[in-house]
Amino acid sequence: MRISRIGLYVCFSSLLWALPLSAQAPETTENLVYSVGAFDGKDYSGTFVREDADAIYLIGNVENFLNVRKTRIYFWPITQEWKADYETLNVNFIDGTIELTDKNNKKQILEPVDYTYYNYPGEYEINWKVFIGEAAQQEYAKYEKAMADYWKAVEAYREAGMKWEMEFNAMIKEITQARERGAKKAVLDVMIDKLTKQQEKGVGDPPARLSYYVRPVDKAYLFKLPPGEYKLRYLTKDGEVMEGSNKRLVVHSKRRENGIGYEIIPADKWTRRQLSQTPSSVLYVNGNTDLYVQPFYQDEFNDLFYQKTIRNDAMGNPDIMTWIKIQQVPKTRIEIIHPKKETESIVEAPYYVEQIKGSALGYKIVPFDPEGKHKDREPSLMAFHIPVSSDARTIELKLQDKDGKALPSGERQIRVISKSGLWYLSLILAFIPIGVMVVVLILRARRYS
Repeated sequence: MRISRIGLYVCFSSLLWALPLSAQAPETTENLVYSVGAFDGKDYSGTFVREDADAIYLIGNVENFLNVRKTRIYFWPITQEWKADYETLNVNFIDGTIELTDKNNKKQILEPVDYTYYNYPGEYEINWKVFIGEAAQQEYAKYEKAMADYWKAVEAYREAGMKWEMEFNAMIKEITQARERGAKKAVLDVMIDKLTKQQEKGVGDPPARLSYYVRPVDKAYLFKLPPGEYKLRYLTKDGEVMEGSNKRLVVHSKRRENGIGYEIIPADKWTRRQLSQTPSSVLYVNGNTDLYVQPFYQDEFNDLFYQKTIRNDAMGNPDIMTWIKIQQVPKTRIEIIHPKKETESIVEAPYYVEQIKGSALGYKIVPFDPEGKHKDREPSLMAFHIPVSSDARTIELKLQDKDGKALPSGERQIRVISKSGLWYLSLILAFIPIGVMVVVLILRARRYS
């Protein structure tokens, strides 16, 4: 079958007409929104609440921040979510107040406050510090001074390095000229010894970069409320209710906290991690590869409330509870119990993921060597190494704190599934129904023939 030139032209023209339609910008509409900086149990996540949305969702007894803005919004079909175009329009109404009403019809008026926050690194991954009012201004000023001192130290270190390099090069030049003049060996030895000491002296270590970031001070309405349902609305500086600002406020809390979950990392598939969130979740493996596990704290929230806290237009199930990973459990050890072996206690250690040379292009997890081949690098993961083999059918894990005390819900079981020697019997049983069907069809064909 041959296609005419006219047919090709029509198809090509149709394709060209279709391309601009698929690439056109989404339609935006002006909307009054609440922009929310909500604490989700481990981080501050930003979302916004559309004018036609029913409610705002926040976690109780922690600092959350709200602003009322006029902006343009649009629906993004690729990710099936609403987005705000703050670059086109962003009017922040910060000169009014928010009226908050609880279930007993008790009202309170919220004024905007200065605020800042940051996550300070420490023993735990989550060490959020929030500062309000004058304390926010002072904390940010302290951070700016620390940054200014850091850059001064960097400049001084750079200048010291340049000075050291000039002196070092001058000493090399002086030694070279002395050799050309035929200087005695004793004189050259003294000069070389001086050069060696200069090299060992160096310029020291570079200044340590600040390990945290403090966001600039901003203004917002602070919400730190006990769990419950509230009503809120925005009042202008004249005391008028702004149209479209009436919302329900659902403040919820975790049902359980500090549960123990495990992130399971197979040695041969380290990018395909699995989660074990309850002690009843048995892990089945084939025994061909070792495991690396990372225990973490987890809190349990209502699924719908939590999903809408981090993204207001998200979907969720109000009838189920979900575990949320918070942070890795520090300073622990794992007790490994084998049925026919002595109990073994292991500690967490750093590991590095190396690419296997050759055509296979695979990866392997090896102990981290900071003084050798992994110098000036960071470990890929901190984990517990669990040896697995087909000899042990079951392995039990018990998580303990630094004093050897078992942590609640820290037990897990690993079962090694080995290949059955009667695989051929399973194959025969699988073909029995097919054989019966063939016999029935043959008998039926003979009967009707």
